[in-house]
Amino acid sequence: MLAYYLALIDDEASRTLFEQIYLLHVHTMIHVAQKILQDQMLAEDAVHDAFLRILNHLDKIPEADSKKTRSFVVLIVKNISLDYYRRQKRQAETSLEDYAEFLTDDQADPERALLRKESHQEILTGISRLNPSYVDVLSLKVAFEYSDLEIAHLLGLTPANVRVRLHRARQHLGLDLVNEDV
Repeated sequence: MLAYYLALIDDEASRTLFEQIYLLHVHTMIHVAQKILQDQMLAEDAVHDAFLRILNHLDKIPEADSKKTRSFVVLIVKNISLDYYRRQKRQAETSLEDYAEFLTDDQADPERALLRKESHQEILTGISRLNPSYVDVLSLKVAFEYSDLEIAHLLGLTPANVRVRLHRARQHLGLDLVNEDV
């Protein structure tokens, strides 16, 4: 696949940079996409689309092996994977099996499962309204289970700044959900 991408690039310096980015980050990107999509084929498609998008923004990447570049490619593949996930969910038919993950043995009530699913959707809607810098930190913390220190390294922030952004994201999310109920 690398040869396909390299054929799309005109100058040698850009080819070298892209090849380094590909070799350094492809496995991380596949891991991130796989974690979101839970499907190897869809994950590979998301990574392919991410690399096509990276090709369009190659001029904004000064070096392949940096924290900033790693966070850039992770965020691109994360967003593309989430788009795939949303599209896949929209196309799926709703059935009781879809609600099974929200039920425990003592809560085998489809109505209660539906309420939980609606609450989950409200949270996702609230997250979509957050500042993108808060969404990135929150998603790396919650969805990818990175520590504050790892997030700081990925995004080029201090761990204290990561904690502040997480606090603010949770605070804004809480306020947003309260306002939606009014």
